[in-house]
Amino acid sequence: MDDRLLARLIAVGRAVFGAACIVAPKVVFPKAKDAPGPIVWMLRCFGIRDLILGIGGLTSLNAPDPDPKWIAYGAAADTLDVVTAVAYREELGAFGLATTIGVAAPAAVMGWKATIGLRRAEAAA
Repeated sequence: MDDRLLARLIAVGRAVFGAACIVAPKVVFPKAKDAPGPIVWMLRCFGIRDLILGIGGLTSLNAPDPDPKWIAYGAAADTLDVVTAVAYREELGAFGLATTIGVAAPAAVMGWKATIGLRRAEAAA
């Protein structure tokens, strides 16, 4: 798959996920229905982060010469989500760990792949 298309798909997914976390955190994460208020607030914070990273990535990718740093920022955030989930797996529980790794690990791998491909294309130009 073309790295620019891959990066665009990741950015769109990130922006949609972020917006959903902001607007309807209890729909995105049904377990949050019974959680205390700070959990919902934290879900919205993650949503803001992902919305900003997604919009930044899309804005960059729509430029004639895309700057892959926004895609790298997203890949770094996803990588750190995986590392943090593993480090705090006892607090997350099995379901939280599996869900976080299941979403964040593929996004991190694809994000780094797209970043490397875009940087190579930029260097070749």
